[in-house]
Amino acid sequence: MQQQPTVDRYREIQQALGEKGYFAGQPDGTWGSESVDALKRFQRDQNLTEDGKIGSLSLIALGLGPRRTAPAETSIAVEAAPSEKQLEKQLDKPAH
Repeated sequence: MQQQPTVDRYREIQQALGEKGYFAGQPDGTWGSESVDALKRFQRDQNLTEDGKIGSLSLIALGLGPRRTAPAETSIAVEAAPSEKQLEKQLDKPAH
């Protein structure tokens, strides 16, 4: 299930539609019928499914791309290399 875009994201989409000549209103982040109609016209001209829904393909065509939260940093445990003295001790041990 897709997340509902934030007001800032709606504003960003309206701005992109306006820059391309599809949205004549003031980008305010309120997604109403004017925004949906603008998106449908854009989708039709881009040969996308003309459904007025903000999908990944429409966002990419607008130059925005889907917005995702950054993945959490992963940490990897790294074992320290043995010291020179530890290596010498291992070499001095008799083989079994």
